[in-house]
Amino acid sequence: MTARAVACLVLLLGACSADEAPAPAAQGEQVQTSTVRAGAAPDGSTPITAVGDLLGEYRVAGVDGEELGGQSGIAVSIDGPVLSFEPTCAGFVWNIAEGNEGFAFTRANRQADGTVVACAIAVPPEYDRLGTAIDAVRHAWRTPANGVLLEGAGRSVLLFSQ
Repeated sequence: MTARAVACLVLLLGACSADEAPAPAAQGEQVQTSTVRAGAAPDGSTPITAVGDLLGEYRVAGVDGEELGGQSGIAVSIDGPVLSFEPTCAGFVWNIAEGNEGFAFTRANRQADGTVVACAIAVPPEYDRLGTAIDAVRHAWRTPANGVLLEGAGRSVLLFSQ
């Protein structure tokens, strides 16, 4: 593992991107780390209260304060009041509703064209882990590293723009 990769790992759940990777710490220099506890926004975060402020294409950086494992990354799309990731036919689609107490993410059982969601496809365990974390989301935060933290009921999902 390169020094650059090690430096990125100590940051907030992959908050460094290819454009903003920090310089490795000099020998003997301490690296300040920060962590996100599931269900808590990091210091300096600002609340996101409108679905329109969530719109975009994201990569999943972490679930419940830990990096997401697996062989490949997961891309999440928030388009209008809908969050989804592939394979959508496996039920990875949520309707997002705004409320006085935050958001409600509710799994959609139908595709946009009205067909019923159904497919027999094997999905890696991290997809289900991500899905159950999204089921619990009630609040959204913009982190100091410009990520989007979705959290609720002690669960969290950290997203970064693609």
